[in-house]
Amino acid sequence: MKLKSLDRTALLIVDLQADIFTGGAIKVVGAAEALPKAQQVLAVARRIKLPIIHTKEVHRKEMVDFGRELDGTEPVHCLETWSGTNFHSSLAPLDGEFTITKRRYSCFYATDLEILLKGLKVETLIIIGALTNVCVHYTAVDAHQHDYRFHVIEDCCIGADWEAHEAALKAMAYLQSQSRITLNDFLTATECLAQPT
Repeated sequence: MKLKSLDRTALLIVDLQADIFTGGAIKVVGAAEALPKAQQVLAVARRIKLPIIHTKEVHRKEMVDFGRELDGTEPVHCLETWSGTNFHSSLAPLDGEFTITKRRYSCFYATDLEILLKGLKVETLIIIGALTNVCVHYTAVDAHQHDYRFHVIEDCCIGADWEAHEAALKAMAYLQSQSRITLNDFLTATECLAQPT
């Protein structure tokens, strides 16, 4: 089992916003399959009291903060005025959980994520979210470059397409060989901690 300890570990939920699951601007694969698994991960993390950090990508309605994001194949997305930019209702943060709004793909870029992680004394991130090949990948790269360990629950991630999803997972595993895990790996690692008292 690759996930050996949950000491100094936090769950990072990347951009699981309503539009991802309701056919929003960006086309994705794996959303229907990932949703119940993400819900399960979140429920377990809450039960064992892992720190939980939710991120969402948000852009101003004037579209002045997209930078180069629209140079590729992505259309306009995640405008602050769109209801679909909100967190998916079943994955929304509860009181005591942390939220970060970001303007770029990486959760580290121009946010206070690292200040939060240092305050929480986190050394390892469990990552789920969307898109595998964009925000999840770039966040994992930045986590690696900031010397955090990371594990990506691959069946709780949503990609732009299956080829890009798999390529991103391979790229992340290249950085940290034990980084790819499954929902079952996570449940196995947390099973004893999740038992009722």
